[in-house]
Amino acid sequence: MSSGRDGWSEAPCRRCARTVPVPRAGVCAPCLLAVRLGEDDDWAWGELHDEALAPGRPRQLVLDIEGIALPETRPVRMPQAKSGRRAAIPPWLRARIPDPVRDDPRICPVHVPGQLGLFPTPARQFARTHAARIADRSIPGFEAVAEQLQQMADERRVRARTMWIWRLEGFARLALAARDPDQHQVATEALKDLLYNGPILGQALDRAGFLAPPPPRRVIPPRGTGPTRQGGQRDPELRGQCTHCLAWANDRRVMCAACTSWCHEIRKRGGTDAECDRCHRTLMLSDGMCRMCRIVIAETEVDTAQIAMKNGDQLWFARPHAAGLAVGRLLPGTAALQGRFALKRRRARARAASAPRPSEHLLDPAQLELFPAPPRDWSRLDTTRPPAPTSAAAALVADFTSYMRGRGWSTHSFNGSTRTLRIVTGHLGADVPIQESDIRALASTYPNLHGARVINYLRLRGLLEARPPSDPCTARARHHATAVTHPAFSTAVHTFIDVLLGQGSTSSRARSPKTIENYVVAILDTLKAWIADGLTDPREITKKHIEDALDPLRGDKARRLHTALRSFFRALKRERLVFRDPARAISLTSTRSVPTALPSDRIAGLLDHLDDPRDRLMVALVAIYALLPGQLVHLRRSDLDRSRGRLRLRRAGRLDHVIYLDAFTLRLVTAWELQRHRRWPDSSNPHFFVTRNTAVDDSGPSISASVIQHLFQRVGLPAGRLRVDRIVDEARHSADPVRLMELFGLSNLSATRYVLSAHPDKRHDPITP
Repeated sequence: MSSGRDGWSEAPCRRCARTVPVPRAGVCAPCLLAVRLGEDDDWAWGELHDEALAPGRPRQLVLDIEGIALPETRPVRMPQAKSGRRAAIPPWLRARIPDPVRDDPRICPVHVPGQLGLFPTPARQFARTHAARIADRSIPGFEAVAEQLQQMADERRVRARTMWIWRLEGFARLALAARDPDQHQVATEALKDLLYNGPILGQALDRAGFLAPPPPRRVIPPRGTGPTRQGGQRDPELRGQCTHCLAWANDRRVMCAACTSWCHEIRKRGGTDAECDRCHRTLMLSDGMCRMCRIVIAETEVDTAQIAMKNGDQLWFARPHAAGLAVGRLLPGTAALQGRFALKRRRARARAASAPRPSEHLLDPAQLELFPAPPRDWSRLDTTRPPAPTSAAAALVADFTSYMRGRGWSTHSFNGSTRTLRIVTGHLGADVPIQESDIRALASTYPNLHGARVINYLRLRGLLEARPPSDPCTARARHHATAVTHPAFSTAVHTFIDVLLGQGSTSSRARSPKTIENYVVAILDTLKAWIADGLTDPREITKKHIEDALDPLRGDKARRLHTALRSFFRALKRERLVFRDPARAISLTSTRSVPTALPSDRIAGLLDHLDDPRDRLMVALVAIYALLPGQLVHLRRSDLDRSRGRLRLRRAGRLDHVIYLDAFTLRLVTAWELQRHRRWPDSSNPHFFVTRNTAVDDSGPSISASVIQHLFQRVGLPAGRLRVDRIVDEARHSADPVRLMELFGLSNLSATRYVLSAHPDKRHDPITP
């Protein structure tokens, strides 16, 4: 690139792409003339949008004849332009020029009052364009400075008064807007940012009272007074840092004043330079350590503010912010006993006295159990001062919280479970598996604590010592047996329960826990009445006693007591607790009801009153396929084959029964599966029907029978009556016992009884031919 006349140099023209002498604008003379005359709107459009133009654009030519000098600013033909004047900006271009910003927050941004600057303000250069961008900003003190500029213009008799004042007022705005927060005056150093307007504007600011006095002049210390390297050369990076305590003072002293006084006191006591036991530097020592190490040890001995560093030393500033250490009252092996270090020790002792201490009953995994300990009494727990949790216990509680949140539970819904886990692990620790009995005892003692989710979580993490499984029905039966006051009858009832469970002297098929509870409840009042009559042993019971007990009863009550007493004395006879069975020869005449159908108006619209897909499906399985409530409870997800429309019913001691679902029932099944997946997507319960409690229980329990009972109470029909109605209706249409056995899984006797109930005309007397 070659230079031509003033301000011109050879470069490619931005408009015609020729390499010719062009001014600083980047456009050659012919193109500049065309643009100024408004003859090239496309080029102006491209300049507005900063777009490159293709080379070879048409342009106005200019004659250059020897001896005839034509002005550069005028083309050969300009029919619309007047001499000496520029063409106006095209209207379309003026409409697209944005309005100037008159309060730009990027120019001298307003600071928050009271905020201190972290770093010094860098050097800046203000221009008049910057002042135009804050023309509408309200700046305190600007009117006073503008008034002084008016007076200075009068005193100096400025010809271009308006332009002179306009330019200086803009710079005055910039100077006042650039003040530091909460500063009323402008610093003298800030006038350098105003370039050549700084001296004149400084006078106006001084006359208006807005110019700060200049700072005192710093006297630079002589060279060679700073710290040195090991080789004796001066290190500019170490200037201003004390060689003993490493405190920063921003000066040229080798040793700060505090270290100088320290060394002077130690030297008067006969101390010498030696190697520090902690930092291994050769300095003046006291009790084997330099001043810096003694301060660091005193600072970190009691860390009340939790700021002590683990792998380094804390540095500090010298002069007014220097860390102090008493010299006159030092004890061997300790820091100073006065000043702020003594205050820190007192605060630490008070905090340690009020801080919770670890529990005295933490379980040790290395401690072996010599004998089983009795159950803990959590009712005497002191909840006012809980023990400090161990690191393992705190980590376990945090993991439990994140686990419950991941299962979709909100924090307030499992606060009781979190408190239970925090109390148990705080008193017993988290290094040994926790007994399930402790969690259940604690949760049952306090009403705001819950233990079910804690038990499931600890079982999942392998930190639960589960108690032997026990059925609630069997437990209630044992409780009733213990409630019998006479020991002989109490022992007899416990033996009766063992035989029903298949745990007698002779092996036998175990009865269901509910049957065991029903038998014990049925004979309980009769046994208490015999004890009240003076009987002391089951061997004293005779046939007359049993008949007297059955005589006032009728119907189902008499039949239940008769069945329970026969089973009771049969078990005692087998275990040789009685010599003979007094209930063996007793028979009871009972009537058996005939199954009947329900009125059609009670069944019509049965599902229309239910909105929940689970409830609708339960009622449909009972009303259409005659399922028992117990079968609904124990249904599993693996029993359903939706692709084939099959549902398998598990039957203990018998073959499984398979039912084939129709299209309506399959739609109900699909609706329930979708709702279950939407509400509990990560539920691991294998049962088909779940509730909001059993769905999130990792042990996978089945729903309670009361759920189905309450459902049919809302419907207004017992589940058993609805089942009987379905079987009777089918028996009316088919009159085939085999079909009833295939559809509903009935025995041959039950199927025959339903057919005879629906078709009484088919009954014949075996004596009559």
